[in-house]
Amino acid sequence: MLLHPDSRRAAPTGTAPWREWWLVGVLTVASMLAYIDKNIVSLMVVSIQKDLGLRPAQVTLALGTAFAIANILISIPAGWLADRVQRRSIVAVAILLWSAMAIACGNVTGFVTLLLARAGVGLAEGLLPPACYSMIGDGVSPQRRARALGVFSMSNLVGTGLAFLGGGLLLGLLGRVDYSGLPLVGHLPPWGLALVITGALGFPLLLLVFLFREPKRHKAASDKAAADRAEASPEPPSWSEVLRALAARRGMLVPLAIFSVAHAMLTNSVNLWIAPLLMGRFGLTPAQIGTLSGALLLTAGPIGLFVAGAVIDRLNRQGRHGAQLIALVVAAIMLPCAIFHGLAATQASFWFWQALLLLVATTYLLVTSSIVTRELPPAMVGRAIAIFLLLQGLLGVGLAPTMTALAIETVFAGDAQPIGHAMATMHGAYAAVALVAAIVMFRRGRALR
Repeated sequence: MLLHPDSRRAAPTGTAPWREWWLVGVLTVASMLAYIDKNIVSLMVVSIQKDLGLRPAQVTLALGTAFAIANILISIPAGWLADRVQRRSIVAVAILLWSAMAIACGNVTGFVTLLLARAGVGLAEGLLPPACYSMIGDGVSPQRRARALGVFSMSNLVGTGLAFLGGGLLLGLLGRVDYSGLPLVGHLPPWGLALVITGALGFPLLLLVFLFREPKRHKAASDKAAADRAEASPEPPSWSEVLRALAARRGMLVPLAIFSVAHAMLTNSVNLWIAPLLMGRFGLTPAQIGTLSGALLLTAGPIGLFVAGAVIDRLNRQGRHGAQLIALVVAAIMLPCAIFHGLAATQASFWFWQALLLLVATTYLLVTSSIVTRELPPAMVGRAIAIFLLLQGLLGVGLAPTMTALAIETVFAGDAQPIGHAMATMHGAYAAVALVAAIVMFRRGRALR
């Protein structure tokens, strides 16, 4: 089952472009809703802690750690499922489960129930990405695939932006109206009803999932013998075959892993420390930070992903390695952004570097998925993507923000601007690593060409 490193999947045939974009659109909306459910609780931390009588460590453990651990642990099983069972059913189950768990979060009564409900949301949402990337890889023609992956990757930014903007508006509205007479939800605090509403949005989305066909799994092989072996074996490749395929392409996939993990570490650290930086340096309120950050997430990030996807498709049609070139360009732009972002002396300069950073930083999701779907046979994509997501989660979510915190508390403890200097140092280091990895990938791509 191990195929040649240069093997490429066949294009889907007989599929109208609008059907491909319908598939991408539904999956993007599903992922966007998952990010809304994931991030909206950041606006509710103080209210949840007060209403449930929790200690700071308890609310952090329940809302953040429980979600992250469950989300990371399910990533590898989710990749295995995406390569073996109907992926449309995986998406439907994920939506149904996280909607139910989000509604449960709005009805919790204490620490234990909140922890279990948030873990359930994290587990359900972790089922989604491998199945979605696998379906887009099989269901979208190669000439449109990078743009499709770029649109899907926008769900992260759009969902997070809507969580800040829409969540703030929803909480404000619920705080002003009297809904105590409503059945089932009249007793809930505003944050509880907001979680119930966002969770319930998943149920109508279930209907859309069954309005597109499960894409046919396409086999790829570089020679007739390999094609015959693939056709003769109805079973998906084993984990050992997947690992051998990854090892055979290590010249490209190892620097890709370093590139994507470095980007994930930078973006997750920025997401956590941007509010403390702005509150301490410029005196902004959480509402002001949420509005401005949400607006940039909804504009700069999607623009960067759309442009990157279009460029990758264009270069790929010319026989060039578009994803590697985009990786090199965005890594070169990201390095000064990562350094000067934390050192900005004025609000105007900060938001300039923040906008530029958002324009390029999240393209690592597109670069990773484009190269993985190009380099590996379709039956291995789900598990390969899951491995990348696992690395990004462990190091990006689990380690990077804490490393910045340690730098603040130790190296820059006596500094006048400890947060800004720690961000500039740590984020600059991540960006430098990403740039070196991008250079290696670019050189490797030219050599293969």
